[in-house]
Amino acid sequence: MRPLRFVLCAFVALVACDGCHHLTLWKGDVKVTPLERKAVAQCGKGGPTEEGGKRLTREPYVMSTTTTSTVVAWGSTDMRGEVVVTEPGGDVVATVAAAYVGDPEREARRTSRQKTDPRNLPADDIYVVAAKVDGLEPTHLYCYQVMVDGVALTERAPIGTAAAPGLEEPTRFVAVGDVGTGGPAQDAIAKRMTEVPFDFMLLLGDIAYESGTAAQLQGKFFAMYKDILRYVPIFPSIGNHERRTREGGPYFEAFVLPEPERYYSFDWGDVHFVAIDTTQRDARQVRWLDEDLRRNKQPWVVVFGHHPMYTNSLRGPQMWIRQAFAKILTDRKVDLVLTGHEHQYERFEVGGVNYVVSGGGGARLTRFFGSQRALKQATVHHYLAFEVTKDKLVMKAIDINGKEIETLTLEKQPSGENTSSDPRQNRVVPEQTIKTDERIHDGEDDDVQRREVEPPITEPTPVPATTDTTPPASTRATPQAGKPTT
Repeated sequence: MRPLRFVLCAFVALVACDGCHHLTLWKGDVKVTPLERKAVAQCGKGGPTEEGGKRLTREPYVMSTTTTSTVVAWGSTDMRGEVVVTEPGGDVVATVAAAYVGDPEREARRTSRQKTDPRNLPADDIYVVAAKVDGLEPTHLYCYQVMVDGVALTERAPIGTAAAPGLEEPTRFVAVGDVGTGGPAQDAIAKRMTEVPFDFMLLLGDIAYESGTAAQLQGKFFAMYKDILRYVPIFPSIGNHERRTREGGPYFEAFVLPEPERYYSFDWGDVHFVAIDTTQRDARQVRWLDEDLRRNKQPWVVVFGHHPMYTNSLRGPQMWIRQAFAKILTDRKVDLVLTGHEHQYERFEVGGVNYVVSGGGGARLTRFFGSQRALKQATVHHYLAFEVTKDKLVMKAIDINGKEIETLTLEKQPSGENTSSDPRQNRVVPEQTIKTDERIHDGEDDDVQRREVEPPITEPTPVPATTDTTPPASTRATPQAGKPTT
């Protein structure tokens, strides 16, 4: 009875003291020396020109980069514009016109607002345009400027393409989760990230608290990272907080993502990346994930999303999400799964898959419920930095003070299996079946029985591979008219 009594007491205390499981908000600042990027030296920092300061309502940001293409988006009072891409030496490579990428039903209202009061627009009326630049060379540095009718709105900035596979130079990237508070911890982690080299950034959800509105996205994400976003491609995954406004409407207007948008995949160097939508676990996404991983030819696979499948946090593991995805991740020999949602750092290894919970990008830290099953835990703000070659993946978890929480090294064997620098494994039986769920997930705690990282007691019924279950229309992603195809 003692464990049950402890659980009941913890639950009662949590209910009686809403928020008492949170730690004190981090306050302060960090002093960093940003890494000098050679690309910036060759192209420039891409800040707004004097004219751009009058016309830009959201500074440019880069996304959906491949080996031969990339997308640049921005907000502008002109409702049009073009991206001019050049070699660092100045030769023009391409000039691509931008198009409106927002909700078609809101376009007329936004056009009217732009004409009447362009400098005092609510964030939801920002007229976001984007241009997809095609025909580029892999692993290549270019420069770009945003222009309107020959007038430069920005200075030149670097813009690169994804690395081709098989190169000796490692693929470098960072990952960060639960950033969107607009507070000092988020700002400090953003500064810390500039100390390491990286070519792109993975976002593990909850980038705009509390509800993912256009105003929250603008103030707590785009404004916070504007100096990075000008030339570092971002690859986001949706969190439950972004889902709260029009089922993610402002989020999907802001980001031009590969189809089918709510979940997608891309390659960079020797790594195949897959973004999953953990706010819904419908049969269509589950089948898409299995097929995408089956087709992959890259030696390394990194899956990233928002809700964790294994955690000792106070809110407990997300059982529905684990039941939907974990068996596929094991069967397809995924190397690494990155998630946020819990504002801590944790690492697990189940069935050969490394699970990392990294929700320390800026939101208030929370306490752990237990600790005995995690291979590593830390209650501290942090981010993840990676270097990956064909044979080796190195992940460093770096805290707000610039200290390493830990370093994880995985080495790829000829068989396709990976071996870890940490020989320990969690003694948890991998999921044996698949159970999808059509509900939208925004709950605080799925695992009401407080079973921590143990597998389900009863085995769910697997989804037949031939079943074609289409999610309800309200839960499906609807690509916005006018968006560049990626």
